[in-house]
Amino acid sequence: MPTKRQGKIAGLLQRYKFEDLAEAIATPKASRTAHLTAFVDRERKGRWKSYKGFRAAIPDIVGVQRGLDPGMKDIDEICEGMRGHRDDLGFNVEAARVLFDYVRKPGVSAYDDHPRYSLKMAPDRRVTMDIQHHIVEGERGAFQYVYPRRTPLEGRAINVLLSLMHVNHVQGDYAEFDVEMIDLSCDHILGPMGGLRLSEERNPQTHRLEAADLISREELNEEASNVYEVLLSIHSGV
Repeated sequence: MPTKRQGKIAGLLQRYKFEDLAEAIATPKASRTAHLTAFVDRERKGRWKSYKGFRAAIPDIVGVQRGLDPGMKDIDEICEGMRGHRDDLGFNVEAARVLFDYVRKPGVSAYDDHPRYSLKMAPDRRVTMDIQHHIVEGERGAFQYVYPRRTPLEGRAINVLLSLMHVNHVQGDYAEFDVEMIDLSCDHILGPMGGLRLSEERNPQTHRLEAADLISREELNEEASNVYEVLLSIHSGV
């Protein structure tokens, strides 16, 4: 039987996004408890802003299984059909329009018929990766993850995220595939008082994993297990 602490962690991990795990793994162990404590405290404060509507629309936005067929939904139809909390719809629609303009390119086809995998955090705990599609462009194939938040990932987090994608998806019929993260975040710019702030406009770009930057499965498993252990320790006094 799961303990009360394990039950609370299970509930948290259901709302944990792939990029959250990548950030936690990328955080040095000396700072990880503070990083995850801030995450848990944010969880206790109530409803988070959510890209749920946008994430559900990604297959339509990238044109899964339909390539550039003129009969596909246009972006206005896609945005009209998006659902979610009324306070979140504005930035969900904004992300959808930016992604649509960025990914619709001649010669690129998108599909969703690959196996779906989750990330093992503990013997009975997993985090959904949400890799909804892959693309084929000529002889090249790639799994893609769309990062929708305006705040960019920092430090090693992108490399960790791409390595997690690689060790969990690049296998079998897809052994020659690349992995990519479509980044919809904003740039940091200098504000009028000299400090850094986020730009108003998103700056979409694609990050790809170089072979030399691949983190091993063993290291990733060790770090993911440590993240789970730290979360358990944080909840020990709850």
